[in-house]
Amino acid sequence: MGYPILDIHIKKIEENIIKMNNMCAEKGIKLTAVVKGFAGDLEIFKAYQRAGINSIADSRLQNIKKYRESSYKGEAVMLRIPMISEAEELVKYIDCSLISEIAAAEAISRAAVKLNKKISLILMVDLGDRREGVLPSKLKETAAAIIKLEGVELDGIGTNLGCFAGVLPDRENTEKLIKLKNDLENKFAVDIKWISAGNTATTILLEQKELMSEVNNLRIGEGILLGTDIINERFFADLNHYNFRLRAEVVELQEKPSSPEGDMAFGGQGRDQVIEDKGIRKRAILAVGKQDIDYHGLYPVDSGIEVLGASSDHLLLDVSELEKDLKVGDILKFKMNYSSMLRAMTSKYVEKNYIK
Repeated sequence: MGYPILDIHIKKIEENIIKMNNMCAEKGIKLTAVVKGFAGDLEIFKAYQRAGINSIADSRLQNIKKYRESSYKGEAVMLRIPMISEAEELVKYIDCSLISEIAAAEAISRAAVKLNKKISLILMVDLGDRREGVLPSKLKETAAAIIKLEGVELDGIGTNLGCFAGVLPDRENTEKLIKLKNDLENKFAVDIKWISAGNTATTILLEQKELMSEVNNLRIGEGILLGTDIINERFFADLNHYNFRLRAEVVELQEKPSSPEGDMAFGGQGRDQVIEDKGIRKRAILAVGKQDIDYHGLYPVDSGIEVLGASSDHLLLDVSELEKDLKVGDILKFKMNYSSMLRAMTSKYVEKNYIK
């Protein structure tokens, strides 16, 4: 097995799944496990099946197809707003889709009628984070168009917070979502079964007992896989943390000036990094880069290491304060946040090592 290597602690992930599922069930909330973070990996997916998960969400149809072909029979939710061009293929494999555009709902409707299926739709509302969803002022108009369609059922409304602008879930925006659901039911005499209130970040409201009883679905990925909630900057106390660890090899170890030398590109700003002049420093280069990881989300296991940056193939570190001796060919280990884990799982150049 060649480096870089991603160590994946399967048993710890499975324990997290069970605990998160129980935590949601105690509040009467259906857990939809967001599985996009491990890029269709069947070894990790088996842990979800062993833990009894029967509702998953992924943003890539290719992954959902893999899970279906591996005999998964539970609910599959299309997490990313669907493309019209994929509607017919999508309908073959999913039970439910998040939606924000009438045109996409119409395409799914046509495909569902053609395939004699009924697809559940969750209409997304933008409550301030400015990612997907209709504005509250457009909700009734959009819902009215969807309700008329054949082959689909408007079964829920949802929102997504924290993923783009970093807007935090709170009592105010949660109560707004509940009110919008009630308004739709009163206006159109329909039963909106699901209020899908958000992602891992929303679980903080469970602990604060501020998540109203009407909310009955959460879409959770990071919390299960890493035991973390990066938006609220917290760890789940009862879960296993950082269950993905990167190992990468040192390919260069040199003492160099810490500041660049020469004319800088882009109007003197270089690569738009703030580089402090600390004099001569010991720097290590590792054989892993932006093609494989998000270097902002790497946390060295050894103290005394500073992650400086990365190019497509190289990770640059300041190891001047590292107490142990380091030489070319040595291996350094890193904890990873969700973004870095996601990229490592997607990269075919990172070997996967399953620790069971």
